[in-house]
Amino acid sequence: MNKFIYAAELKKQYKCYGHFYQLLLGDGSRAKCRSVLEIVDFTKKEPRVSTLYEAEPDAIIIMMNPGSSRPMDKEYIDEEIRYNKESTSDLPKPLILTQPDTTQYQVMRLMKSKKWKHVRVLNLSDLREPKSNKLFEKIAIIEDRKDGRHHTIFCKDRQFEIKRSLKRKKGAPIISAWGLDSFLKPLAGLCFDHIDYQMVKGLPATDEPHLFFHPSPMLHKNKVRWLKQMLQLL
Repeated sequence: MNKFIYAAELKKQYKCYGHFYQLLLGDGSRAKCRSVLEIVDFTKKEPRVSTLYEAEPDAIIIMMNPGSSRPMDKEYIDEEIRYNKESTSDLPKPLILTQPDTTQYQVMRLMKSKKWKHVRVLNLSDLREPKSNKLFEKIAIIEDRKDGRHHTIFCKDRQFEIKRSLKRKKGAPIISAWGLDSFLKPLAGLCFDHIDYQMVKGLPATDEPHLFFHPSPMLHKNKVRWLKQMLQLL
């Protein structure tokens, strides 16, 4: 692996574009979400944002949730989406320039080492919440509500959307990196209904093969270790 590259340098090469929305639920409640993030190298060619979601990325990485991800434009108003059995998930996804976070910088480091130009980030849950314990509380509450399972792209009413989202270049890997919390096992199970576990690249927990190490742990040395091990795996 090359030397560890810091955020200031990565921002000169990569941009992030996300699809932000408000999920409307059957009981009238709503939740702030992000369905997809596209990380692209803009140094050779500025990406055509309107068609970026239709493009086939060099890799797909699946993580826990969008965390504190937010649009760069503080005045941006999220579109509202209500999913149903007929599914509105085939509608275009308006993408907006997004503020990167520490996890996305880690993905950029992987991209730079692999010379990837485009990586798509999906999540087990679309809910925007930076703290894991609060996220788990929100998921438990929302899944008790009518249509609550729609917070995950892997639910049955979003089949068309996940099929499109998983399209990628021939041979492009799907990387699982959603963390080790046992709360995630049911969502991981939904995910593996759509992707072949044997084809997944990731660093699994020794005692729970459906849970995978997160790309950006707290300690710097563990960030370096994840990158080194992932590059060996890829």
